[in-house]
This record gives sequence, structure tokens and C-alpha cells, in this order.
Amino acid sequence: MDEPVKSFPISKYLQGVKRLLTEKIPPVWVHGVISQLVVRDRMCYLTLSEYSDSDVRPVASLNLYIYTTELDRLNEKLAALPNPFSFAAELKVSLLLQADFYVPQGKFQAKVLDIDPVHTLGEMALTRQMILRRLRSENLLERNRTLEMPVLPVKVGLVTAQGSAAYHDFTTTLASSGFCFEVVPAFARMQGNETESTVLTAMGVLAQIGDLDVICIVRGGGSKNDLNYFDSEALCRAVALARVPVLTGIGHEIDQSLVDLVAWKSCITPTDCAKFLVEQVSYSWTQAEQKVQRIALLARQRLEHEQMRFRNLVQGFARRLPGRLARERERLVRNSRDLRRNAEQRFLRENQELRRNQIGLRQGVMKILSLENLRLLPWPGRLKQATAMHIQKNSMKLELALERIKANDPIRVVKRGYSITTDAQGKVLRNASQAEEGAELVSKFAWGEVRSRITAKSAEILS
Repeated sequence: MDEPVKSFPISKYLQGVKRLLTEKIPPVWVHGVISQLVVRDRMCYLTLSEYSDSDVRPVASLNLYIYTTELDRLNEKLAALPNPFSFAAELKVSLLLQADFYVPQGKFQAKVLDIDPVHTLGEMALTRQMILRRLRSENLLERNRTLEMPVLPVKVGLVTAQGSAAYHDFTTTLASSGFCFEVVPAFARMQGNETESTVLTAMGVLAQIGDLDVICIVRGGGSKNDLNYFDSEALCRAVALARVPVLTGIGHEIDQSLVDLVAWKSCITPTDCAKFLVEQVSYSWTQAEQKVQRIALLARQRLEHEQMRFRNLVQGFARRLPGRLARERERLVRNSRDLRRNAEQRFLRENQELRRNQIGLRQGVMKILSLENLRLLPWPGRLKQATAMHIQKNSMKLELALERIKANDPIRVVKRGYSITTDAQGKVLRNASQAEEGAELVSKFAWGEVRSRITAKSAEILS
């Protein structure tokens, strides 16, 4: 008889698997990229992924966990480094892992025991150097510094955390300056994994404001680890390509982030950033005051010069006026005397000329009449002769017309053998159609007349 097959409960089987893993697999250093990091209560769950150079999809992924107390201990260790950092997504790390198995779900997972900071710092330094090389090759490191700082940068776009000490320090410094600054805030997260996305959003909001003079990115002091969030290549490009100068005051006295390197100017603190703006406006104000004072000085000097010149003119005029008046008075008397004398002489000349003209006019009229009489002497004979010739000529024309009339006299026509036919009333009939049947006709001849009556019309007559 076969022995029964030995069977185990699931929990005992999984516990055996866990015991086998933990006893047979020693702790091992594994490197990759933290693709996910989630903290829940006392646990922190991570996903470590491996990527190839040509693909964004992971080649392999491994689920990890660590207690939050252990995570805090490791972050304190990392914060004490000369170049501090902390656990964060998208960070390249080398971790010491202990194989483990989660019995309730039958899921393999590994526990994080330690982190190798040298590996991470090396990767961060390489990444920073690659970003710098790309920015330099595209001429973006100096691009923002080529912009000209406005003479009066009084409209300021401010990127900072809402209600933060950096915001109050910055705005208080500007408000206490006595100058009329206008601050346009665009709030963002200035630490943590949301730093890049929220700062980029804030920069995009400020880019829509057309009359900004300058943009300031400020945050207060804190852990040196927070500086790593400002090594973002996307933030560097946004700052480099801004259309106005960008100032940073990120609150680190020694280290500089990549954003500091591409900005128009990097200040140590938000207060220093605000002081720089105040100094710029104050310098421009001082320059303007100096120019105004220079203009006022030149105006006073010109006014004094013109006043002196006017006084000299007045004094010279006062000195020369009596002599000029005497000369003008003497010239007026002389001109009056000459005018009177010339008027009298002119009057005498015109009088004499008038008398000569009167005598000449009388003599001229007589001469003209005598000449006209001489010119008219032959005209009566000529007129009489022309009249006689005209009368003779017209008499001849009259006689010719009379002869033509006589030649057309009906009596003469009748005498040549013709007759003239009229009706009873004496109206001359010029056409046979004018004669009506039964009418009385009178035919006049040179030797008498004949009366007749029409009894009938012939066809020839009717035609």
C-alpha cells in the first residue's frame, strides 16, 4: 500500500522559502536607479531599476523596503557628507541588500541595509558634469548674463515657497528700501521631489508677463542636500532661456547649484538678492540725481550768464541812449527842415509846370484845330464827287432793274401771241386742274378778251 503524499500548508511552505533565502543568500551590493520611493507609516517602499542606454523601459526591477527609522539614520549619514544628498527618486545608488520573502503574499523582496555614498556621489558628479557640458555646448551657460540689466529693475517676478521666510525676507528688504518695487510672486515647492516641476510651472507663469524687469528665485537656508534639486537640467534651461535677467538667492554660502551657474547673478541669501536690486535702483537713482544736479548747476550758470549779459546790455543801452536820443532828435529836426524846404521847392516847380501846361494846352488846341481844318479842306469836294458817282451808279442799276421788270410784264408777253386765262374773279389759272366743269373762264389777248364756259374736261386735262 502506497504511503500518503505529504502536504504542507501554504504558510509553512512560504516560511520555508523565506528561511532558505535568508540563510543561503548573503547580503549583496546591488546598484541601479531608484525609480519609485513611497513612505507609508513606518515603512518605506522602493523600486530599484536597471536601464539600458537606448531604452527608457527598465531591463529589470527589484522591490525593496526599509523601516523609516533606518531610512532616517541613512539620510543623516548622507547629510553629514561634504557633498550631501538623500534618498530620492531618479537617484543612482549602490545599496547593500538582504534577500527576504514576504510570507503573507508570497512575494520576494529585499531589505535595504546600507548605501554606498561614494558610488552615488560619483554618479551625481558625472551627471552634473554631463549637464554642464551640454549647456556649454549649446552656449546656455552665459546666455542669461548677456541680457542687459534694466536701469530700474522695479517690477520683480519672484519664485519661492508661499509664506516662507525667504519670501518675507525678500519682500521686507524691498519694502524698507523706500523705492516703489512691484513684486509678482509665482509660488513653488523649493525642496523635495516636486521642486523641478513646480519651479518650471512658476517660470512659465512669469514668462507670460510682458513687462517684468527681472526674475528672482529664492529660498532660505537649510540642509545642503536640498541644493541637489537645483542641479536639474530642465531648471537650468528655463533660467538660461528666460527673456529677462534671473537672480538666484538659494541660501547656500559655499556650494553653488547648476541653476546658480547659469543665472545672471547668484546671491548668497534671499535678503542679499533683494539688496542687490535695491543697490541697482539706488545707483540709478543716484546717477539720476547727479544728472539732475548737473543740469541744475548748468542751468544756474547759464541763467547767471544770461542775467549778466542782460545787465550789461541794459547798462550799455542806458549809456548810449541819451546820445542816441540827441542824435535822433537832431536828425529829426534836420529832416523836418529839409522836408519843409523840399516841399516848398517842389510846390514852386509844380506851379510853374502847371502854368506852362496851361499855356501849352491853349496853344496846342489852336494848332490842333488849324491842322484838322487843313486836313478837312479836300473832303467836301471828295464827298460831293463820291455822292454823284454813287447816285449815277445806283441810277444805272435802277434802270437795269426796270428793264427786267418791263421784260417780264404780262402785257408784253401777251403781245408776243400768248394769252392769260383767269376765272370769273380774275384769279390766274396756272394749271388745267384748277378749272372746274361749268366754270366761266376769261382769256385775255393783246387785242381783247374772250369769255368761255367749261362744259366738259378732256382726259388730257384731267391727267
